[in-house]
Amino acid sequence: TQMRDQLEGTLFAQLMRETANSETGTVDEELRSVPPPTPLAWYPERLAWQFNYSRAQLRRLPVLQGIFDFIKNANELGSISRQEAVSMIPPFFLDAQPHHRILDMCASPGSKTFQILERMHGEMLEGASKMPTGFVVANDVDLKRCNLLTHQTKRANSPTLLVTNHEAQNFPVIRSPTGEKFEFDAILCDVPCTGDATMRKAPDIWNRWTPGNGNGLHPLQLKIALRGAQLLKVGGRLVYSTCSLNPIENEAVVAALLKETDGALELLDVSAELPDLKRSPGLCEWQVWDKFGYHPTLDGPEQKYKLCETMFSSDETKNMPLERCLRLLPHHQDTGGFFVAVFQKTKDIDVEEEPVRPPKERLKVELTV
Repeated sequence: TQMRDQLEGTLFAQLMRETANSETGTVDEELRSVPPPTPLAWYPERLAWQFNYSRAQLRRLPVLQGIFDFIKNANELGSISRQEAVSMIPPFFLDAQPHHRILDMCASPGSKTFQILERMHGEMLEGASKMPTGFVVANDVDLKRCNLLTHQTKRANSPTLLVTNHEAQNFPVIRSPTGEKFEFDAILCDVPCTGDATMRKAPDIWNRWTPGNGNGLHPLQLKIALRGAQLLKVGGRLVYSTCSLNPIENEAVVAALLKETDGALELLDVSAELPDLKRSPGLCEWQVWDKFGYHPTLDGPEQKYKLCETMFSSDETKNMPLERCLRLLPHHQDTGGFFVAVFQKTKDIDVEEEPVRPPKERLKVELTV
């Protein structure tokens, strides 16, 4: 609340004073063309603010340099977190609570993990002294990215964070000495994707994009989502998201996940959550393309093109409630693009566990001189 008041008061007032009191000239005209910081209309309680300043403006205008220094210092101290607006949406749908055990399966670079930690410590920020009883497991497959993840999240100074380095699709099942399976209350699967929805901030993607880019990632994305469903407790939430608009990476994975879990997952209608968020419904039909062209079915020679059955839409997918998925398009709210699907687990799923390997026998070696 104090940080929000400072954003509303200090920064906004400073920018307006400089605009009104500066002498007539080039700087005055530039300041008048600079929009003030504004809260995101769709995010609750005005806890998210947006700044639309270019690097040239930050270097040239002294008042903006002061604002930038404030944001940079507050970010290093963990008071605020800089994050792309659209990437704040998947963690919100986790509905993280202080007592939850949460798994972020593909966590690096850590902005979503930091947001989850903020939600879990929300009661303390409001004046309560009680420490959260839950915790967050932030996992990534790349060791270097785990180092980045640790660097980004240590600003939270939270004792409820554990960073792990493991393949998300093979994340181990944790059992107690008595054999009881450890399950998570909420799991975020922000899976590796082609990133074709980030074309606004990364326009070079257009030069590298092909229709079949997402085909190679589809099996991995499905495996990660399925593993997340296996590790989730009954009644818990699973959020699947990508920064891609390709239905092969999105609706095709959701449909395959619903089919393979055999009714253990329910695709939730979250239209009442974040009601001011503009969104498009998910697709119920799509086509499969690659560098060889359009593939209407998997029958025949298409199998040699590394396609799989779960990529294709069918009469069964048309009857699934895939319209409950969220497609966030760049022109909706001046953001990047994103895809989000929210599930709730309704019954147990059989879990495939890695076989326990026997310990290696120790060899005694006698050294003679």
